[in-house]
Amino acid sequence: MAILISLWGVSICCFGLFMLFKPEAFSSAIVTFSQQRYFHYFEIISRLVIGAVLLLDAPHTRYPLVFEFIGNLLFIVAILLVFMTEKTHKKFAVKAAKQGLAWFRPAGIVALLFGTWTIYISLN
Repeated sequence: MAILISLWGVSICCFGLFMLFKPEAFSSAIVTFSQQRYFHYFEIISRLVIGAVLLLDAPHTRYPLVFEFIGNLLFIVAILLVFMTEKTHKKFAVKAAKQGLAWFRPAGIVALLFGTWTIYISLN
């Protein structure tokens, strides 16, 4: 049983529900969070931690290659963020939150399905 991946799946479902039912509030939350002093560093560290969790727990799932791929992808993104300036990262987050508003509902459905699948796969 991959409990950490299950918890990650639950968080994906929660974000998916938020995007699906409150896309404007989700967008606003991204903009607000991007204005915090610790935003850039939190984004880097969280990707490294989640990536490590996925890599460590992947062998305990039915599809370890899926979680290894996502874990490695998160590491790559974290490394890219290290070389991106805080200012550029914040601009990107705000732009994505505002321009991506129309995509949050469909993305919420995908996140909800993926999160549910992740929970199912990690518990069996």
